[in-house]
Amino acid sequence: MSRSFDTVSPAGGERSQVSATMTERLARMRAGQLSALPTVAEIRMAYPLAGGGATLRLMTAEGSTSERHMIPLTERGAAGRENDPAGIYLDAITDGANTEGLLIAAGWHLMRLGFNYALGAAWAPYSGSASSEAQWKEWAPMLPEGHRWPHTVRVAITATAEHLAYIDRAYGPAPELPDLPAGVSAHPSGPRSWQISYANRRFWQLSYLPRMGGDVWTLYADPARTKSLARAASPGELLATIPARDAEAQARAAARKGY
Repeated sequence: MSRSFDTVSPAGGERSQVSATMTERLARMRAGQLSALPTVAEIRMAYPLAGGGATLRLMTAEGSTSERHMIPLTERGAAGRENDPAGIYLDAITDGANTEGLLIAAGWHLMRLGFNYALGAAWAPYSGSASSEAQWKEWAPMLPEGHRWPHTVRVAITATAEHLAYIDRAYGPAPELPDLPAGVSAHPSGPRSWQISYANRRFWQLSYLPRMGGDVWTLYADPARTKSLARAASPGELLATIPARDAEAQARAAARKGY
Protein backbone atom coordinates (compact mmCIF):
# COMPACT_ATOMS: atom_id res chain seq x y z
CA MET A 1 0.00 0.00 0.00
CA SER A 2 1.55 3.28 -1.10
CA ARG A 3 1.62 6.43 1.00
CA SER A 4 1.37 10.15 0.29
CA PHE A 5 3.90 12.63 1.58
CA ASP A 6 2.66 16.23 1.90
CA THR A 7 5.85 17.76 3.28
CA VAL A 8 8.06 17.25 0.22
CA SER A 9 8.11 18.45 -3.35
CA PRO A 10 6.15 16.44 -5.96
CA ALA A 11 9.34 14.90 -7.37
CA GLY A 12 10.67 14.05 -3.95
CA GLY A 13 7.26 12.71 -2.91
CA GLU A 14 7.22 10.39 -5.91
CA ARG A 15 10.63 9.01 -5.01
CA SER A 16 9.53 8.56 -1.39
CA GLN A 17 6.39 6.73 -2.51
CA VAL A 18 8.44 4.38 -4.67
CA SER A 19 10.83 3.76 -1.78
CA ALA A 20 8.00 3.15 0.67
CA THR A 21 6.24 0.80 -1.75
CA MET A 22 9.41 -1.22 -2.32
CA THR A 23 10.07 -1.41 1.41
CA GLU A 24 6.54 -2.68 2.01
CA ARG A 25 6.85 -5.19 -0.81
CA LEU A 26 10.10 -6.54 0.61
CA ALA A 27 8.51 -6.75 4.06
CA ARG A 28 5.63 -8.82 2.64
CA MET A 29 8.07 -11.08 0.79
CA ARG A 30 10.11 -11.54 3.98
CA ALA A 31 6.95 -12.44 5.92
CA GLY A 32 6.04 -14.92 3.20
CA GLN A 33 9.45 -16.54 3.34
CA LEU A 34 9.28 -16.87 7.11
CA SER A 35 5.80 -18.40 7.01
CA ALA A 36 6.90 -20.90 4.34
CA LEU A 37 9.95 -22.16 6.22
CA PRO A 38 9.95 -25.96 6.59
CA THR A 39 9.18 -27.23 10.09
CA VAL A 40 9.39 -30.98 9.44
CA ALA A 41 12.09 -33.19 7.91
CA GLU A 42 11.25 -36.60 6.54
CA ILE A 43 13.32 -39.56 5.33
CA ARG A 44 11.28 -41.80 3.08
CA MET A 45 12.45 -45.11 1.70
CA ALA A 46 11.74 -46.05 -1.90
CA TYR A 47 9.85 -49.24 -2.63
CA PRO A 48 12.16 -52.27 -2.80
CA LEU A 49 11.89 -52.82 -6.54
CA ALA A 50 12.69 -49.13 -7.08
CA GLY A 51 16.16 -49.72 -5.65
CA GLY A 52 15.57 -49.24 -1.94
CA GLY A 53 16.98 -45.71 -1.97
CA ALA A 54 15.98 -42.89 0.34
CA THR A 55 14.97 -39.25 -0.02
CA LEU A 56 15.11 -36.39 2.47
CA ARG A 57 12.17 -34.00 2.23
CA LEU A 58 11.75 -30.73 4.11
CA MET A 59 8.16 -29.56 4.41
CA THR A 60 5.89 -27.06 6.10
CA ALA A 61 3.37 -28.09 8.73
CA GLU A 62 0.81 -28.31 5.89
CA GLY A 63 3.01 -30.76 4.00
CA SER A 64 4.13 -28.51 1.13
CA THR A 65 7.71 -28.59 -0.09
CA SER A 66 9.93 -27.18 -2.83
CA GLU A 67 12.20 -28.87 -5.35
CA ARG A 68 15.37 -27.73 -3.58
CA HIS A 69 14.07 -29.38 -0.40
CA MET A 70 13.75 -32.81 -2.07
CA ILE A 71 17.19 -34.40 -1.66
CA PRO A 72 18.22 -37.92 -2.66
CA LEU A 73 20.32 -39.38 0.16
CA THR A 74 21.55 -42.50 -1.64
CA GLU A 75 22.55 -41.05 -4.99
CA ARG A 76 24.43 -38.05 -6.23
CA GLY A 77 21.47 -36.37 -7.87
CA ALA A 78 21.87 -33.52 -10.36
CA ALA A 79 25.31 -32.80 -11.79
CA GLY A 80 27.21 -30.24 -9.74
CA ARG A 81 25.14 -30.75 -6.59
CA GLU A 82 27.20 -30.46 -3.43
CA ASN A 83 27.86 -33.83 -1.78
CA ASP A 84 29.07 -34.71 1.67
CA PRO A 85 32.86 -35.20 1.48
CA ALA A 86 32.62 -37.92 4.14
CA GLY A 87 31.26 -40.31 1.52
CA ILE A 88 27.67 -40.70 2.65
CA TYR A 89 26.78 -42.13 -0.76
CA LEU A 90 28.58 -45.43 -0.24
CA ASP A 91 26.46 -48.47 -1.10
CA ALA A 92 26.71 -49.65 2.49
CA ILE A 93 24.61 -46.72 3.69
CA THR A 94 21.37 -48.64 3.17
CA ASP A 95 20.04 -51.89 1.85
CA GLY A 96 16.41 -50.96 1.87
CA ALA A 97 16.86 -49.99 5.51
CA ASN A 98 16.38 -46.78 7.43
CA THR A 99 19.88 -46.96 8.86
CA GLU A 100 21.89 -44.68 11.12
CA GLY A 101 23.88 -43.69 8.05
CA LEU A 102 20.79 -42.14 6.51
CA LEU A 103 20.18 -40.07 9.64
CA ILE A 104 23.77 -38.79 9.53
CA ALA A 105 23.40 -37.94 5.85
CA ALA A 106 20.12 -36.13 6.49
CA GLY A 107 21.68 -34.14 9.34
CA TRP A 108 24.50 -33.00 7.07
CA HIS A 109 22.05 -31.72 4.44
CA LEU A 110 19.89 -30.01 7.07
CA MET A 111 22.92 -28.13 8.39
CA ARG A 112 23.95 -27.11 4.85
CA LEU A 113 20.46 -25.75 4.17
CA GLY A 114 20.36 -23.78 7.42
CA PHE A 115 18.16 -25.97 9.63
CA ASN A 116 18.60 -27.79 12.91
CA TYR A 117 16.57 -30.24 14.95
CA ALA A 118 13.97 -28.59 17.18
CA LEU A 119 14.81 -28.61 20.88
CA GLY A 120 14.21 -32.10 22.26
CA ALA A 121 13.09 -33.50 18.88
CA ALA A 122 14.27 -36.87 17.54
CA TRP A 123 13.62 -38.94 14.44
CA ALA A 124 10.50 -41.09 14.93
CA PRO A 125 8.56 -43.53 12.73
CA TYR A 126 5.75 -42.02 10.69
CA SER A 127 2.77 -43.86 9.23
CA GLY A 128 1.25 -42.63 5.99
CA SER A 129 -2.15 -43.26 4.49
CA ALA A 130 -3.89 -46.61 4.90
CA SER A 131 -3.28 -47.46 1.24
CA SER A 132 0.44 -46.65 1.57
CA GLU A 133 0.78 -48.78 4.69
CA ALA A 134 -1.00 -51.67 2.97
CA GLN A 135 1.38 -51.43 0.04
CA TRP A 136 4.39 -51.46 2.35
CA LYS A 137 3.01 -54.55 4.10
CA GLU A 138 2.83 -56.25 0.70
CA TRP A 139 6.43 -55.30 -0.07
CA ALA A 140 7.81 -56.20 3.37
CA PRO A 141 8.94 -59.77 2.49
CA MET A 142 11.25 -58.34 -0.19
CA LEU A 143 13.24 -56.28 2.31
CA PRO A 144 16.33 -57.67 4.05
CA GLU A 145 15.68 -59.29 7.42
CA GLY A 146 15.63 -56.70 10.16
CA HIS A 147 15.21 -53.85 7.68
CA ARG A 148 11.48 -53.97 7.15
CA TRP A 149 10.45 -50.99 9.27
CA PRO A 150 10.22 -48.05 9.59
CA HIS A 151 9.93 -47.00 5.93
CA THR A 152 9.43 -43.33 6.88
CA VAL A 153 10.74 -41.24 9.78
CA ARG A 154 10.16 -37.59 10.65
CA VAL A 155 11.60 -34.97 12.97
CA ALA A 156 10.68 -31.37 13.84
CA ILE A 157 13.19 -28.78 12.57
CA THR A 158 13.81 -25.06 12.96
CA ALA A 159 15.70 -22.52 10.87
CA THR A 160 19.13 -21.59 12.22
CA ALA A 161 20.10 -18.05 13.18
CA GLU A 162 22.25 -17.96 10.03
CA HIS A 163 19.24 -18.82 7.88
CA LEU A 164 17.07 -16.13 9.49
CA ALA A 165 19.85 -13.57 9.07
CA TYR A 166 20.09 -14.49 5.39
CA ILE A 167 16.33 -13.86 4.96
CA ASP A 168 16.75 -10.48 6.64
CA ARG A 169 19.50 -9.56 4.16
CA ALA A 170 17.67 -10.97 1.14
CA TYR A 171 14.51 -8.97 1.83
CA GLY A 172 15.98 -5.95 3.56
CA PRO A 173 17.48 -2.71 2.28
CA ALA A 174 20.61 -2.79 0.13
CA PRO A 175 23.80 -2.49 2.18
CA GLU A 176 25.79 0.72 2.25
CA LEU A 177 29.03 0.84 0.29
CA PRO A 178 32.22 1.61 2.24
CA ASP A 179 34.33 4.69 1.70
CA LEU A 180 35.40 4.84 -1.95
CA PRO A 181 39.01 5.12 -3.13
CA ALA A 182 40.08 8.53 -4.43
CA GLY A 183 38.63 9.23 -7.87
CA VAL A 184 36.03 6.44 -7.63
CA SER A 185 32.30 7.21 -7.61
CA ALA A 186 29.26 4.96 -7.24
CA HIS A 187 25.62 5.52 -8.23
CA PRO A 188 22.73 3.06 -7.66
CA SER A 189 21.66 1.38 -10.91
CA GLY A 190 19.26 -1.20 -9.48
CA PRO A 191 17.94 -2.67 -6.21
CA ARG A 192 21.32 -4.25 -5.40
CA SER A 193 23.64 -2.85 -8.07
CA TRP A 194 25.76 0.24 -8.56
CA GLN A 195 27.46 1.92 -11.50
CA ILE A 196 31.10 2.44 -10.60
CA SER A 197 33.27 4.97 -12.40
CA TYR A 198 36.79 6.29 -12.16
CA ALA A 199 37.34 9.98 -12.94
CA ASN A 200 34.06 9.76 -14.89
CA ARG A 201 35.87 8.24 -17.85
CA ARG A 202 35.53 4.46 -17.35
CA PHE A 203 32.59 2.50 -15.95
CA TRP A 204 31.89 -0.83 -14.23
CA GLN A 205 28.91 -2.48 -12.55
CA LEU A 206 28.94 -3.75 -8.97
CA SER A 207 26.25 -6.15 -7.71
CA TYR A 208 25.36 -7.70 -4.36
CA LEU A 209 23.84 -11.17 -3.90
CA PRO A 210 22.76 -12.30 -0.41
CA ARG A 211 23.47 -16.01 -0.03
CA MET A 212 23.47 -18.68 2.62
CA GLY A 213 27.05 -19.50 3.56
CA GLY A 214 28.42 -16.12 2.50
CA ASP A 215 27.18 -13.16 0.47
CA VAL A 216 28.75 -12.48 -2.93
CA TRP A 217 29.78 -9.15 -4.47
CA THR A 218 30.58 -9.17 -8.19
CA LEU A 219 32.33 -6.59 -10.37
CA TYR A 220 31.30 -6.54 -14.03
CA ALA A 221 32.96 -4.91 -17.03
CA ASP A 222 29.70 -3.98 -18.77
CA PRO A 223 26.34 -2.42 -17.82
CA ALA A 224 24.47 -5.58 -18.84
CA ARG A 225 26.53 -7.54 -16.27
CA THR A 226 27.51 -10.27 -18.72
CA LYS A 227 31.29 -10.09 -18.24
CA SER A 228 32.28 -10.85 -14.66
CA LEU A 229 35.71 -9.57 -13.64
CA ALA A 230 35.97 -10.60 -10.00
CA ARG A 231 33.97 -11.78 -6.98
CA ALA A 232 34.55 -11.12 -3.30
CA ALA A 233 32.88 -11.42 0.10
CA SER A 234 32.88 -7.62 0.58
CA PRO A 235 32.59 -4.61 -1.76
CA GLY A 236 35.73 -2.94 -0.43
CA GLU A 237 37.94 -5.65 -1.92
CA LEU A 238 36.56 -4.96 -5.39
CA LEU A 239 36.37 -1.18 -5.14
CA ALA A 240 40.02 -1.04 -4.09
CA THR A 241 40.99 -2.53 -7.48
CA ILE A 242 39.27 0.18 -9.56
CA PRO A 243 42.22 2.64 -9.83
CA ALA A 244 44.56 -0.17 -10.91
CA ARG A 245 42.01 -1.45 -13.45
CA ASP A 246 41.70 2.05 -14.90
CA ALA A 247 45.48 2.37 -15.13
CA GLU A 248 45.72 -1.00 -16.91
CA ALA A 249 43.01 0.04 -19.37
CA GLN A 250 44.83 3.29 -20.11
CA ALA A 251 48.09 1.40 -20.66
CA ARG A 252 46.41 -0.97 -23.10
CA ALA A 253 44.85 1.96 -24.97
CA ALA A 254 48.23 3.73 -25.18
CA ALA A 255 49.86 0.53 -26.50
CA ARG A 256 47.24 0.22 -29.22
CA LYS A 257 47.87 3.81 -30.29
CA GLY A 258 51.56 3.06 -30.56
CA TYR A 259 51.04 0.53 -33.34
